[in-house]
Amino acid sequence: MEPQILKGAEEFTLGQGTVGVLLVHGFTGSPQTVRGLGAYLAERDLAVEGIRLPGHGTTWQDLNARATKEWVDAVEAGFAKVAEGRRKVFIVGLSFGAALALDFAARHPDDVAGLVTLAPLVYTKDPRRFLAPVISRLTRSLPGIGNDIADKHARELAYERLPTSAAYQMLRFIKGARAALPGVRCPIVVMHSRNDHTVHPGNSQVIFDTVASEDKELVWLDKSYHVITLDLDKQEVFERTYDFIKRRADA
Repeated sequence: MEPQILKGAEEFTLGQGTVGVLLVHGFTGSPQTVRGLGAYLAERDLAVEGIRLPGHGTTWQDLNARATKEWVDAVEAGFAKVAEGRRKVFIVGLSFGAALALDFAARHPDDVAGLVTLAPLVYTKDPRRFLAPVISRLTRSLPGIGNDIADKHARELAYERLPTSAAYQMLRFIKGARAALPGVRCPIVVMHSRNDHTVHPGNSQVIFDTVASEDKELVWLDKSYHVITLDLDKQEVFERTYDFIKRRADA
C-alpha cells in the first residue's frame, strides 16, 4: 500500500503552450518548493510539469526504502510527459533536483533546450560523507536538513529527519552527476545564494566551470539561504528563470 501524500506535496501540471518546463524539487523536499515558480511560468504561457520524486512528500521512512533508479526514472517519465506535443522542453532543478537534471541533460544532449539549476548540489563538504555507508547501517535517520530559509514567513514542506540509507544513495548519485558535467552542452543558467547553509555555493561555480555549454550564466543572490524558490530572492529567481526560457525558446 502506497503511503499517503502530504497535503501540499502533490505533483502538479499547470499551463499550456508549445514550450514545456519540467520542475524537479530537492532531496527530502517536495513539489511544494517549486509550485510558486511553476505557477509563475504557467501564467506566462509555458506548460509546466512539477514531479514528485518517489519517497518524497510522504514519510522519511518511505524515502529510506527507495532506490536511485526510481528518482532517475521519475525525471525520465516527467520529461516524456511534458515533451509530448511541445517544440522545446527546459528543465529547472532545485538542489538535488538540479543534479538529476544535469544527469538527464548529459544523457539526452539533443532533447533538452536549456537548464536552470537553483542552489544545485553536485558535491558536499559535510565530513559525514566519508562515513555515510557506516552511518546508514548504524541509524535509520539523522536530524533533517530542510527549511534553510531567511524569510521568517516562508516554510518548506520537508522531512524533519534525514533518512540515512537514501542519503547514502543520494551522495553516490551526485558524485556521478558531477563526473557527467562535461557532457552537458545545452544553454544553462546557474543560480545560488552566497548565504546557503545547506549546499556550499562552490557547487555552482564547479558546474559553471565544468559544463561544456557555450551559452551559460552564473547568478549570485545575497538575501536568501538555500531554498531560493521560497526565500527573499524568489521574485528574482522567478523572473530570471522565465527570461532565460523565453529567450532560448524564441531563438
